[in-house]
Amino acid sequence: MSANSAAFDHLTGFRWRQGDPSLANMEARLYDLGVLRSVLEEAVEIAVADARAEGVTWAKIGDALGVTHQAVIKRYRKAVVADA
Repeated sequence: MSANSAAFDHLTGFRWRQGDPSLANMEARLYDLGVLRSVLEEAVEIAVADARAEGVTWAKIGDALGVTHQAVIKRYRKAVVADA
């Protein structure tokens, strides 16, 4: 099993709002995905700040996240500075 398929299995198993009688199943799924996206983004911000604090370069962080170092700097520089 690849990391992607394992992560996807965890994602599809997350059921926070599904089963809520006030929401259609697809609405509940979207709420669940929104919560996961928010939590994941916070976790990435923390990991980037921790990596920078340990001296990991922006280029290596970008490689790990699958984006350019310029994109990582643009997105996370303020979060890293705020934690410093």
